[in-house]
Amino acid sequence: MIKLIASDVDGTLMREGERVIPPFLFPLIRSMKEKGIHFAVCSGRQYANLRRLFAPVADDIGYICENGSLVVWQNQIIAKETIDRKTGQDLMRAILRQPDSEVLLSGVSTCYIQPKNPEYISHMRDHVGNDTTVVDDVCGVTDAFIKISLYRKSGVDAQLAAQFADFAPYLIPVVGRSSWMDFLRENCDKGTAMDALCAHLQISMEDSIAFGDNENDLPLVGHAGTLYAMADGHPKLIEQADHTTMDVVEELHRLLHI
Repeated sequence: MIKLIASDVDGTLMREGERVIPPFLFPLIRSMKEKGIHFAVCSGRQYANLRRLFAPVADDIGYICENGSLVVWQNQIIAKETIDRKTGQDLMRAILRQPDSEVLLSGVSTCYIQPKNPEYISHMRDHVGNDTTVVDDVCGVTDAFIKISLYRKSGVDAQLAAQFADFAPYLIPVVGRSSWMDFLRENCDKGTAMDALCAHLQISMEDSIAFGDNENDLPLVGHAGTLYAMADGHPKLIEQADHTTMDVVEELHRLLHI
């Protein structure tokens, strides 16, 4: 019996070039709630960002945020992973030394940037849609370090990730969208976050379904009863997923008969 649906956002619910959630998803989420089926967004985005994207149903859904570092249910934090301050500071300095690369430090309520290029500020606030705080020294932020990310407009790849090998295994680089690389605590990812949410809701893993499209969704393998990959998603995810789809909403209508 399906009791929990979790879905990635970028490349999954919002297809390439889209900036808003398909509006016909919201009545579907309400119908699911009436049937006792929970919905959770499962994304690399921050909590405040996701609440705005899902504003019509913001209080009716769960949130796996920051690629699994933060899990929120009904405004209650049920799981939070933090990065050791000294290690995080060393990583951020290493990111800032990389050519054409910007650093992003995620806290619970806002993200912090120390922009090299002023365009990065408008990119974070207007394009990504984050609550963003500009600081002179990101390493001096006193907030808990939830997640650290590297942004490179021209793209990130395995060669760039190799520049940070010294931080493994404590910090693992995770590639999501093509211009972003997140660094997460070891054993902290969308899969462990899914476990935490299922435990909180007292739902068996077998009664959950997840949707994703990229490498940062791979940790959901073995942590969701059924995993769907977008048919044009990353080959590694498609290889390990149970099914593929081109449209999450259509697939949910088919599965749930709503």
